[in-house]
Amino acid sequence: MEDIKVLYIDDELDNLMAFKASYRRVFDVYTAPTAKQGYEILKNNRIEVIITDQRMPEMTGVEFFESILNVFPNPIRILLTGYTDIKAVKDAINKGQVFRYINKPWDEYELKVTIENAYQIYQLKEQNSKLQNKYQKVFTEGSDAIMLFDTSGRLIDYNKATLDLFKLKRPQLNLTLFTDLIGNKTESQQIFKTLTTKGIIKNLECKLLLNNIYKNCLLSANKINDSYGDTVTYQAILRDVTDKANLEKVLLKTVINTQETERIRISRDLHDSFGQSLVGIRFQFEALKNVIPDKQSEQVKLISDLLASTIDQLREICHNISPPSLTTFGLEKGVNQLCINYSTKLVSIHANFMNELPPLVKELEVAIYRIIQEFINNSIKHSNCTDIHIEIHHKDKHIVMQLIDNGTGFNVKSVKKGLGINNIISRIKSFDGTINMVSNKKTGTKFSIYIPTHNSIK
Repeated sequence: MEDIKVLYIDDELDNLMAFKASYRRVFDVYTAPTAKQGYEILKNNRIEVIITDQRMPEMTGVEFFESILNVFPNPIRILLTGYTDIKAVKDAINKGQVFRYINKPWDEYELKVTIENAYQIYQLKEQNSKLQNKYQKVFTEGSDAIMLFDTSGRLIDYNKATLDLFKLKRPQLNLTLFTDLIGNKTESQQIFKTLTTKGIIKNLECKLLLNNIYKNCLLSANKINDSYGDTVTYQAILRDVTDKANLEKVLLKTVINTQETERIRISRDLHDSFGQSLVGIRFQFEALKNVIPDKQSEQVKLISDLLASTIDQLREICHNISPPSLTTFGLEKGVNQLCINYSTKLVSIHANFMNELPPLVKELEVAIYRIIQEFINNSIKHSNCTDIHIEIHHKDKHIVMQLIDNGTGFNVKSVKKGLGINNIISRIKSFDGTINMVSNKKTGTKFSIYIPTHNSIK
């Protein structure tokens, strides 16, 4: 405690001498007989605790504290008073921001403890000031977008990087709801719910939309509490990963398009070579019926029927690999035919196009078809379902799909381990889409898929 720098101001010289004599071995003591001299000491020294008498001829102690508040805000203030003056005490607290007032004559031990306690508060204020300055520098100069919003989600402050992210000027974001910036409304509600209940979000991939500008971001957010533990604001940090996401999207599309091209090639090769060879062999066996004895004709017929069945199976495989109904008649008829092909006596499958879709690019039509095909395959193979329902519609510049079955469900958290769902997720991501998966034993499985159409309409 020897380094605590204490300034004592009092117009009574005996008090100044008594104070210095009592505390010079404990503190680094400065004294001044007038407020003006005390101000000069403050200008030239780093004072940590200020003690002043209330009654002085030039100005009162409270008036002195009030006068230095803006210039020297950090030193902790203690008021000495030789009489009970409630008004002076109130003014000291309200105007001079006094830490404590002590009656004269002071108790030596009590005043020493008060100074030491005041110094601890000074240290905390200094540390807080440094942290505030450091945070302010990060806030103003950081490359990541930083937003502050209140408990209702309304933006109350944001840095320059936030404006740069959306190419905006400051008034354009004022009073905007943070949830309105999330492109997918279901996702935005889930994000805000997670933040309010858990208090923290780390590196969550999300898509932001403002002024028709989509941005892929990593979102980290936390709540900020007051001294009573009540949440007063939320802070969100957004890192723009749009370029990285675009590169991943290009790679995904390249892989998917390569797969589709290879599917078409395999389908054509099977149909034109292997399929035609089987047809030729069947014709030859059919021709043998009339030239061989009756005993062998039955066997020839059996082989011919087997070949016919194999040809039908091969044709079905070719259609699944590269469905002609999709390429010839479009998405709606292609999906309806897919449902017919997969429906059995045990599993009912039906699709409902709730409104007319805009003309989509071929790649997106194929992606939607494959997503539905993969979902149907997974449901039939793994869920023991008896009903699969597909709903598709166009809303708010998005293709919205609800893929539902009444099967046994699966653990959504272990989705990466199998079930072919990675194929579905990859196709959705390649078109900036999002998916919400809900699955349990009682209600089955439901995929809610949202794919923006801003870059996918012919």
